[in-house]
Amino acid sequence: MAQSVQGPANPAAQPLPVIVAQARAVTDAARLAVLGSGLAQRAAVLRPAVAGEVTAVRFKAGDRVRAGQTLVQLDDRAEKLAVALAKNRIEVAQQLLTRYENTGTTGAVPGSVIDEARGARRIAGIELERAQVALADRAVRAPFAGVIGLAEVKAGDRVTPDTVLATLDDRRQLRVAFELPERYLAALAVGGRLSVSTSAWPEHRFDGHVAEIDSRIDPSTRQIRLQAAVPNVGDRLRPGMSFRVRLSLPGEQLIAIPELALQWGRDGSFVWTVRDARAAKAMVRSVRREGGQVLIDPRADGSIVDGETVVVEGVQRLREGLRVEIVGNRRVVPAQPAASSPTGAG
Repeated sequence: MAQSVQGPANPAAQPLPVIVAQARAVTDAARLAVLGSGLAQRAAVLRPAVAGEVTAVRFKAGDRVRAGQTLVQLDDRAEKLAVALAKNRIEVAQQLLTRYENTGTTGAVPGSVIDEARGARRIAGIELERAQVALADRAVRAPFAGVIGLAEVKAGDRVTPDTVLATLDDRRQLRVAFELPERYLAALAVGGRLSVSTSAWPEHRFDGHVAEIDSRIDPSTRQIRLQAAVPNVGDRLRPGMSFRVRLSLPGEQLIAIPELALQWGRDGSFVWTVRDARAAKAMVRSVRREGGQVLIDPRADGSIVDGETVVVEGVQRLREGLRVEIVGNRRVVPAQPAASSPTGAG
């Protein structure tokens, strides 16, 4: 460990050979790995609108269905008869109204009778619409295009509006729900890049981005909920899968130097720099060490800056203002921190 030596340097002394490196500016990114759960982009649990008997199940598990496609048919004989009856009533009401209106201004049919005929025609039209709605309710249709799950019923089953018929998922893009501690909130942004992996495909990482950030922090856990959007290329991912979510969150700007350059004295930590071919002491504040490098806070008074030359070897005999000769130069490659869980990330 180098100690500062009092007294002026001898300018006529032979320059001391030193090996140096250039300080490099780095972004102190937090690399996180958390668990998440897969969700379909759109999902539905299909139930009938009315009670009845199943007459047909028109899908198999895993089928890709289009929006509006009939999936389960209930017995609709009574509803079809109701539609036919309503159409007949409209026809009769329209014929009577037309006959009355054709009398014109002869006065053969009082105006009040014509008004009653018009009202009867409107009522018949409403009855037809109601019968058509009841008929439509006897067919369970796909609300959107997607992949259908296992059928929970078969032909002949009696069902009610509480009966689950099947599930439908649009999984062209998956949502992965996960949580992070509140301390990372300032670094989060919609569109931030991330990747996910799953035990079903352990050798593959799927790229995605932050799609949604919740509007509040959970007061019991102090966590914020997020959802990532992940394109389901090759349809390999499924809703309900567990995922390991990896993302890097940008932090403050720091200066990286080799660990050997950091020295300690009575006044604290410092490094020797080379300025105008002479040694100069610069006081620094280290943030942490990573893989043979030290990250320095550039905001500290008298600290070093990006690109500055620091002495790595030969520091033992250095004094302020002593002439030095650079005999080697090392390249600073700041180590990337290993991904950590939020509870372990700083």
